[in-house]
Amino acid sequence: MKAPLIVSIALAAGLSGCVNQQVKPSNPYDKPTVAKVTAPIRMPSGFNPDILELVEDGRLIRIYTQMDHIGDPSNAQLLFPVKVAQQLGLTNSQINRRFGDALRATRRFTIFDAEYTVVQNQSQQRYRKEDADIVVSGQVVEARQHVVDISPYRKVVTNVKLSVRMINRLTGESLFDGAVAVDGSWGNSTGEGTMLSPSTNLQNPDFQSQVGADYEKALTRALDAAVERIVEVARPMARITHVEGDSVSIFGGSRSGFMADDEIVVVRPFTRRMPDGKEKVFRTQAVAVARCEGVGTDVSQCELIRQVPGLTPKDGDFAVLSDSSTHRVRR
Repeated sequence: MKAPLIVSIALAAGLSGCVNQQVKPSNPYDKPTVAKVTAPIRMPSGFNPDILELVEDGRLIRIYTQMDHIGDPSNAQLLFPVKVAQQLGLTNSQINRRFGDALRATRRFTIFDAEYTVVQNQSQQRYRKEDADIVVSGQVVEARQHVVDISPYRKVVTNVKLSVRMINRLTGESLFDGAVAVDGSWGNSTGEGTMLSPSTNLQNPDFQSQVGADYEKALTRALDAAVERIVEVARPMARITHVEGDSVSIFGGSRSGFMADDEIVVVRPFTRRMPDGKEKVFRTQAVAVARCEGVGTDVSQCELIRQVPGLTPKDGDFAVLSDSSTHRVRR
């Protein structure tokens, strides 16, 4: 009796994998056929609707990076000296450059280095009706290396905690809801971490260089986690400008951080006037999901692949990059 059950499960799995799959047309000028699903939609996680104001002019969000402190090798909890850190390029300036490069690699932002930018109040973008120079600063608040036994050898495990702030320099307002701290580790998995034999001398220069490299790898993982959090909050958004059938046009393209085959969630905002007279988004509702193949410089054409029953995208809704596209590796 088990065989039919196995066949049924396999068939169901095969059918579920076909949902939303595109059928590529034989003619390159024909639109691909997409099987649209009608079902509820989960809202994207972590994004800030107020960021929409930053992309109203159709440009990438402009961010300054600033690495304030990357850990002190003289700390007794680290197993390598200052000299090794300098040899590996573990300085605030060097790591800030890597941080900026990691953000650039997402192709979602325009990045400036706060250390080398002479004028830092010319971003010419607005957030919550005010001028906004957005600064992302990072500081290592905890760094530790310890030796664990994996008989007959020992191994170094490195842990780094990075505190990240994302603020409007002109007002001091944070774009994160509360403090954000991300962790990076190296040595917890098989194949990671410097190995020690029973006779290894912890003062050996070669050993110290190896554990310095371990620290660099753990810090890189923390930076990658910080970049992921920043992209979640400040992910690309756009305005819906036209809807015709299953085709959706948005004011947002490559200059706004969108790329070919990105998926967007069409969101309907509900605003309320606050006591200070400002309009505030107090509720949002996911309406549909669309895939954007035709991504231009300033405008893009997308096709609906999922839609909430009884709801239709309309002019005035906004589009936010989906979770799956946000976490897609871009190089």
